[in-house]
Amino acid sequence: MAKYTLEEIMCGEKYNIESDVFMEVFRLVEQKADAKMIREQLNTIYVKHALLTAKKMMEEGDLISDIPEFESLSLREEGK
Repeated sequence: MAKYTLEEIMCGEKYNIESDVFMEVFRLVEQKADAKMIREQLNTIYVKHALLTAKKMMEEGDLISDIPEFESLSLREEGK
């Protein structure tokens, strides 16, 4: 199990969301996709590759190091 920073996940050697997004946009440009359509789809492309990376990280047991651990929240009132 390895820990990666968000920067390493976005632009690192093992996980590189930026590169994956760039390659998908490049393929769209090669296919003569409209620039407006690419701009509209850019957020969706980022989310797609972030989810794929998260799945890969879970399969390999890797963690994100710069996200704090959160305690579970309880909706019940204390002391009743």
